[in-house]
Amino acid sequence: MSYSKGLEGVIAGETTISHVEGEAGRLSYRGIDIRELVKQDYVDVAALVLFGDQSRAQQLSEQFSGGALSQRERNCLAAIGTEKHPMRMLQAMVPLLDEPGAGTVLDTALDKEVEHGLHIIGKLPTLIATYRQQQLGHADPVFDASAAVLDNYLTMFTGIKPTAKALSVFRTVQILQLEHSYNAGTFTGLVAASTLAPVDSVISAAIGALFGKLHGGADEAALNDAKSVGSPAAAAAFIDALLAKKGKLMGMGHREYRLLDPRAAILKPLARDLCSGTAEEKIYLTLEALEVAFNHRMQEKGKEVWANLEFYKGPVYETLGVPAHFFTATFALSRAVGWLAHFIESRKDNRIIRPKARYVGILPSQG
Repeated sequence: MSYSKGLEGVIAGETTISHVEGEAGRLSYRGIDIRELVKQDYVDVAALVLFGDQSRAQQLSEQFSGGALSQRERNCLAAIGTEKHPMRMLQAMVPLLDEPGAGTVLDTALDKEVEHGLHIIGKLPTLIATYRQQQLGHADPVFDASAAVLDNYLTMFTGIKPTAKALSVFRTVQILQLEHSYNAGTFTGLVAASTLAPVDSVISAAIGALFGKLHGGADEAALNDAKSVGSPAAAAAFIDALLAKKGKLMGMGHREYRLLDPRAAILKPLARDLCSGTAEEKIYLTLEALEVAFNHRMQEKGKEVWANLEFYKGPVYETLGVPAHFFTATFALSRAVGWLAHFIESRKDNRIIRPKARYVGILPSQG
């Protein structure tokens, strides 16, 4: 029996949510190219991903407007303390959030589970922003039910209302992160969903997978690499030393894309513009020099390896006021929409995910 390490190339299911065309370097949600979607409103795109119907955006905005934390939820968060990484906090807190009140979302038997999932997604911005302010020793932020979800998040998280330019770039980043087919976090959630686990357990499981530096944590790792290099001039020597010891440059290359990651193609010029003239400009330029040096060495081996979405996200987030240890939690804000979309899709024709393993251990004696 043959197998594929890491399930590479294995088709494990069917989806109508997103299409990753690795050979062509394209990504689309529900048949609409990502280059068009980044021009739209965040909630409109989230509604498209979730329901395949952008007319549900107003309904989704109403769900997001209920994102304030209850006193019980605040007590649970306070009990966790402020020493944990935000991703550990998220994974612990999601199953502890209050159940939603009365009301329906879809006219199907999924109503209760989908509403619970939307309720969780609506709470995530406040949960993360509150944890940030608690770590800083500040008072809990005030949730503004009338504000747009991303504007509200940055305001609560940083304590400062974002500029129109900053909000526009943040909206683009979050749209780019909404969904990406059967990535590791989504597949982890699907495995949990296939057991008929509740939606909060599914989202919590996906958060755990996203925490890994080979997945959602690559943005923080790439930024740390750039900071350790220190300047664009030192990039080539760093790459040579890294490759000599067979190390990895996090945020470079992607298993799915043989050409440039289309999300990186959108983000890179935005990152250059946003960081220009700021304290993060040197970091951006160092990342750019690392990409050039790394790709040059790969081309010498007959390979084309380019930056993925995570590579230039670090200086963008830092310019927006989001520190490195909150990068992946901020990623989870939008990717949770994709997780819930796959949860909904999987419930329509569920079958438990239970692959086989090829045994290569010691066989029992036949005597």
